[in-house]
Parts: sequence; structure tokens; C-alpha cells
Amino acid sequence: MNRALLTCSPLLRSTSTPLRTPVFAFLKPRICLSAQKHGLCARPLTQLAIRAFRTPSSELRQQSVWHFLSSRISQATHRSGISRGRSGGGYGGGPQGPWQRLRARINAIPSNYIFWGIIGLNGVVFATWQLAWVKYQSTRDGSSYIWMMQNFVASAENLRNGRWWTLLTCCFSHEDTMHLLFNGFTYYFMAPLVLSILGNVGFLGLYLGGGLVSSFAGIAWREYHQPNTRNAGAHGASGAIYSVISFFACVAPTATFALFGIIPLPAWAFVTGIFVYDGYSAVKDKRAGTDTAGHIGGLLAGIGYFVAKRLRIF
Repeated sequence: MNRALLTCSPLLRSTSTPLRTPVFAFLKPRICLSAQKHGLCARPLTQLAIRAFRTPSSELRQQSVWHFLSSRISQATHRSGISRGRSGGGYGGGPQGPWQRLRARINAIPSNYIFWGIIGLNGVVFATWQLAWVKYQSTRDGSSYIWMMQNFVASAENLRNGRWWTLLTCCFSHEDTMHLLFNGFTYYFMAPLVLSILGNVGFLGLYLGGGLVSSFAGIAWREYHQPNTRNAGAHGASGAIYSVISFFACVAPTATFALFGIIPLPAWAFVTGIFVYDGYSAVKDKRAGTDTAGHIGGLLAGIGYFVAKRLRIF
């Protein structure tokens, strides 16, 4: 069972400098995306300087004491997403602990390597699927194809046999050409924007975490709600990509998606729509051959990741 093909290829146009990612959409239905510019206003520096010069020295001393106390109270009552170790540092025992060093090394990698590396992995796995099928067609030797099924498909059978890595490897696995193209183009349009927002470590956490949740959701749904298909499996990057889309919708809910290039739709409405559509399809057992429950898991993972970031859980 393949994960559903993403029927969206967003054209991202951002008028805000950090989010400027012009791309071109080829697939239908197309989604044109633009983020609204948010202006910032501040007082002129001259007014602040004049006010500072006119402030009596006693008032300055009181403000300094208040600033010191408020900062200490803030440090004592507010958690930091980085410095939460027992030694005053981050995970792994201080600011130079193993986890922080690993984060620093990953973030030091050019983001283009992360972006193209994921595309490259999907391409390599796709080519391996094709070679395994050709081998079976020509020699009737299905060992390579069976090996791919055992290592790049998320299923309850693989988990029961201890192949837990399939929960992640299936997110880089596409056997069908159109499946790869739909997911690949959608990833190509959405990933750079979210990658620039989260950085390397944050994006990988979202993408891989969304894929894991999607795989678990699909397996659990087939196991308990669809007993006739409990031995089926799913593969594809749709769940991970859905987590990227829902995260972006939380960051910029009023960003405009132009469905089919014509119908303007806010990002929050688009995500709500596909959530309702996939949820209805899962409950009513519609769209056979599509892991709609996996899509729901990916959407919820992206929303949960956004909430966790806002609460500074990590």
C-alpha cells in the first residue's frame, strides 16, 4: 500500500526577506503560496537618546536595579530550550556536552546538503526498487524485491520481526514513478522555506519525526481498524512532507495558497481541508491503496512540533 500522492505543488513567493524562495510549479492542482509582509516600526533613535539624557540619575539607578531583579526572576522561572542541563548547559552535560556538539556539527553543514541529501536518498531507494523489479522480471529471482519489502516498507509484520528501522526507511521509499514525482516536487517547493526557519537540526527533527508518527499511525490504523489489511504496508514521503506543510501553516496561517492557481485559500484552511478529507477517507475506508491514516499522523506531527517549539519543550 502506497502512501497517498500529494496533489499539491506550491509556488512559494515570499515578500519577506528571510522567506524569499521563488519556485515554479508544474503539477496539477497547483498551489501558489505567498506570505504577507509584516512591517516593523520602532521609535527613532534620537528620541530614545534625548529621553536617556533627560532621565535623572536616581531614576536610572532604580531602573538598573529593577532590570537586574527582573532578569534574575525570569531566569529562575522560565525554561530555556537549550540550557537545561544539570551543569547549567544543554543536554549531554553542559553547553559543550555530546548532544550540543552534535547539534553544532549538524547545523554547521550547509543547508543545501541537507535539502539535496534527502532528495538523493529518495532517488537511490527508487532506483533500487526498479533494479529489484527488473531482476525479478528477467530472472524470476524475487530475493532483491523481497529484501526491499522487508527493509523499506512500514508494516506490522516488519515490526514483529524486529525490523524497526523500516519506520524511517519507508519515508525515503517510492516504488512508483508518479508517487516519487508528486512527493519530490512538493518537497522541493516546501522544504527550503521551513529549512530556513528551523535550521538543519530542527528541520531534520520535524521531517524524521513526522515520518515516524506517520508510520506508527498507519500501522496502528490498519492493525485495529482495518483487520483485512493489517498485513499490508506503506511507504512514501507523504507523511513527512505533510508534517512540513502543517508546520508552515502554523507559522504563517494567513499565507495564501492559490488552489489550481485560481482559488485563494489561507494556509490554515488548506491544512484543515486535507485533514478533513483524509480523515473522512480513513474512517469510511475510501481511497484504497492510500495510507490516509499516515497522512493524518503527519499533519498532527507538524502541528505538535510547532506547539512544542512555542512551549520551548526542545
